[in-house]
Amino acid sequence: MLRYVMAVFIGLFILNQSSFAQSFSLNQLLDSALQNNYALKSTEKNKLIKQSEIEILKTNYLPKVSTTASFSYWKFLMPNKQKLLGDALTDMYTDISVYQPLYDFGQTKAKKSIVDQEIMLNDEVIRQMRQTIIWGVTNAYFEMLIAESEIEIYESTLQQLNEHLRYTENLYKIGKVSSVDILKIKVQISVEVKKLQQSKNSLISKKIILLQLCNMQPVDTFTVKNSSKQWFDENQNILPKDIISFDSIYKNHPSIIPFDIKSGIESKQQDILRLQNRPEFFTYGIGSWEHGYIPFGDNFNYNIGVGIRYTLPYFGNSGYKHKLLQSKIIVEQYSEQKQQAILEIKKEIDLCLNTLNEIQNNLKSNQEIIDMANETIKNASVTYQAGQGNIIDILDAQQILTEASIEYDKSLIEYLQTLAKLNYLSGNNNYPFLN
Repeated sequence: MLRYVMAVFIGLFILNQSSFAQSFSLNQLLDSALQNNYALKSTEKNKLIKQSEIEILKTNYLPKVSTTASFSYWKFLMPNKQKLLGDALTDMYTDISVYQPLYDFGQTKAKKSIVDQEIMLNDEVIRQMRQTIIWGVTNAYFEMLIAESEIEIYESTLQQLNEHLRYTENLYKIGKVSSVDILKIKVQISVEVKKLQQSKNSLISKKIILLQLCNMQPVDTFTVKNSSKQWFDENQNILPKDIISFDSIYKNHPSIIPFDIKSGIESKQQDILRLQNRPEFFTYGIGSWEHGYIPFGDNFNYNIGVGIRYTLPYFGNSGYKHKLLQSKIIVEQYSEQKQQAILEIKKEIDLCLNTLNEIQNNLKSNQEIIDMANETIKNASVTYQAGQGNIIDILDAQQILTEASIEYDKSLIEYLQTLAKLNYLSGNNNYPFLN
């Protein structure tokens, strides 16, 4: 029974530890970042605020009802007032009034259209924020992979240097090499240990940045799944036309569409400004009880009618003309800003495409260097173990291999980073890679 309980306890402990050591994929990190970003949540609430403005505008077509009740006391009454109130020195006046706009020449409709467009604008802001978050998390994820890759390569280098050290110590024991060779290897090991520690410190920094972007609690066992080689194999022969469609960018990019929406809002504002000097048709009704009597019978009075209100567009009311001119200039500004945004996006895309070509060349050249460095180490080790070579040849080749391996892995990840940036620049709402 005791062994059974211990087995269950150990199983639960292992399960608990494995849950703490969960490894996150890129898409899981992106899900967490989008779900827990407070700025994004706040911006999404703007839609509810704007929708409430539409409900407020709907009340413009409803009748406005008001009531009045006043009570007063007179010290004495003039003869004409005495005829109305008699001997009473108190006076009471009550009324109910109703005001109903009949026609506003589409002013309320134009205001509603502006709110609808503001909701569309907010949707584009949300899209832009989501895409920025996706790119930021993806970039931080790949930066963390670069740091992890450097650590793996330095650890592999140290393992090989320690093997060289053992061989050299054995050769030293039989008198084939001097103690200087052992010292040189130990110096190189110390250099690589220092670089390894720097990479580990860098990894901690990258991990902190990624956790903050995803709004996740920092834990020592936090790791990420490395799918870079799989993604590279799937995308290494991708063509620019498969990634970028400028026609789609011009029509759907969240950095470009807002300029069209803002221009539409300004056009509606111009319509509202023109409507401010249109006559307003309305109807009204007033019912009142007065003269201090109980409000029934002959004391009840009413007044109903229709009216028109017109504001003369002169003097203090002529400012709308300047506002119209101002609004037209703003529309021109939006058009110019849109063209500049298109140029900036196109420039960034061209730079990314050039970077892809450069990275592909770097990958090819670094692979050649890695192959030659491995061959050099192999040949130099055989010669050195025979007591004829120089330890410097091995150490130099090992250093070249380390640097080339780091550059190769870094270039591979930077290739994927560039693809992710192109995904961001193209205004794509989807995640850059599939798990």
